[in-house]
Amino acid sequence: MSRRSRRRLRALAATALGLVLLLLATVAVLVDRSGEPQPEAEAPETVSCDRYGLDGVRAEARGPGGPTDGTMLDSRVFGPGAERRDRFRLDFEHEGITGNYHVFAEGLDWDRPVGVVYHFHGDGAFEYENPEYTASCMAKVAEEHNLLLVVPRTPDRSGDTTWWEERDLNAEWFVALVEERLEADYDIDRSRTWLTGYSGGAQFISQNLLADHLDLVPGGGAIMMGGGQAPRSPDAEPTRDQLEDLLLRWDVGTEDDGTDPQARFDALSAAEDGYRWYERQGFEHARIRYREGVDHFGLPYARILERTLTAAEEDGQDAA
Repeated sequence: MSRRSRRRLRALAATALGLVLLLLATVAVLVDRSGEPQPEAEAPETVSCDRYGLDGVRAEARGPGGPTDGTMLDSRVFGPGAERRDRFRLDFEHEGITGNYHVFAEGLDWDRPVGVVYHFHGDGAFEYENPEYTASCMAKVAEEHNLLLVVPRTPDRSGDTTWWEERDLNAEWFVALVEERLEADYDIDRSRTWLTGYSGGAQFISQNLLADHLDLVPGGGAIMMGGGQAPRSPDAEPTRDQLEDLLLRWDVGTEDDGTDPQARFDALSAAEDGYRWYERQGFEHARIRYREGVDHFGLPYARILERTLTAAEEDGQDAA
């Protein structure tokens, strides 16, 4: 073997030895660090509630996490304590009709009576499809008043995503959801039941749920935001207690008159129509609020809920 070859072999051997020593050192470091406490997870992502009327308030952005490509997943949680956790994209089927819903349950004091807020999304189901925004801020308000927040998605799958199309079938599905699933899963204080809805969701409440299924709301009330028209042929007969105690609120912007090309629905006229009809029926705490200069997309949903719940706790005083 030539001198040059011997030098080359010695160089290769030295390089190999160096690599082995480096590998051993790396393994030693990893083994040594395995017993170290892991760094704390980053704080949950938060969302500003300013746009929903809670100035300076940030809420935890609650939701199922991660994209789903539009697939509805049943992530229902079972086992001890499941009813105290947030649960998302739950399926419920009634007589061949399937819809979905979210439940915001974390942070409630289950040693005290827990009421409930049912929020009905507007056309397109933004509040359901994006729970980390509007619904998270509304959940923060509900939690402060020890109320469960349930955000159902209409079972309607024909044409646009709405509550008011096929409203009778949608109402039957929702009533079954409450009676067969939610009241079975949760110990709900029905004397504090709130129906809230935006736009098409408000229409669904005033034209169907309050008109035909008022027994869903033995106490509490309803909040119609950006809509809430009078029913056509109501079936429900309110009790004297409901007429005297339920708080019915309409909240609408003065610019929400259907002239905006992006919002052709005349919510202003619809809200006035519904408010006057329910007032004539004898509901003593029916109120309407006009928001000067506000259009269909500028209502402070969380603030409206907060003020109405506070008013209810103050013996039915008018919401600010």
